[in-house]
Amino acid sequence: MAAGLTDVQAWVPPDRISNEHFTGISLTDAWITRRTGIHSRAWFAEDADLAEAAADVVRTVVERGPDRTRIGALLLVSTSSDARVPGLAQAVATRAGLPPSVLSVDLNAACCGTVYALTMALGMVTSGTVSEALVCSVEAMSRITDQQDRQTAFLFGDGIGVLRVADREQFAPASSVAGCDAAFGELMKMGPNGVQIRGTEVYERAVSRMVRVLADVSTDFKPDVVVAHQANGRILEEVRRRLPAPAPIFVNRIADLGNTSSASIPLAFAAELTDGAVARRARLAAVAYGAGEAWGGVSVDYDIDHELPVGPHPIAEGEA
Repeated sequence: MAAGLTDVQAWVPPDRISNEHFTGISLTDAWITRRTGIHSRAWFAEDADLAEAAADVVRTVVERGPDRTRIGALLLVSTSSDARVPGLAQAVATRAGLPPSVLSVDLNAACCGTVYALTMALGMVTSGTVSEALVCSVEAMSRITDQQDRQTAFLFGDGIGVLRVADREQFAPASSVAGCDAAFGELMKMGPNGVQIRGTEVYERAVSRMVRVLADVSTDFKPDVVVAHQANGRILEEVRRRLPAPAPIFVNRIADLGNTSSASIPLAFAAELTDGAVARRARLAAVAYGAGEAWGGVSVDYDIDHELPVGPHPIAEGEA
């Protein structure tokens, strides 16, 4: 018996922002598409309650499970939340109907947040510390983006993704790697008006790190599906190009999601499941690189034992 993924749910806000939105800062749809592969992204409304939105998505996963009391941990990941004291985790846990005994904690590892939290959740379930755990990423990157910055304004999107971790007899052991190097912390950081990125340097390091991490987590069990952090289309294409043959399914959903930081992996994975582009039972490798700098990857079995849509469209009545 080993720990793996048993459910996923993703959601994006209903407000779609096309590339035409950025003509006011002299950027064209053709230029943005050529540079990033992004056609549109979703943004939260200015007055949207992130805790309430995240709780709605978590609740969907909780209510699909057989027993909410088995969930012993909620690891809530966000780069963009402005909730400091208290954080989001406890509010999300309570509003989603999790028991008061649940361990709930806020984590921030920028774009690597979901991979890091998933590593922790797998360890907690494998060790028996908890029976099941949830990883929830909620990102409102539009709120920490300088809308006048022609290098980043168009890049980011918003969304929420939730992963459920539990053990199953049929799961093979998961594996993970992680690392960091603060010597490169200046490549991506918060400036006075929003996120700042040194794009050329980030491109080279993101590609090389994610390719190396993917190789490291694939030594024992080859993945059927690879979801890399959806940073931009050029990075994704270069990572895909460097994969050894025979290549697994490589997920690229950047076109209509944008870069959603830590939420990008569950959002892209959920979109592939909903569209039937990947099997509902297979092995996933998730790899990421982000600010810090930080990098990491997880190889894990998954078994989504229902046929319901899992997002990332807004959850419709009757799908929960």
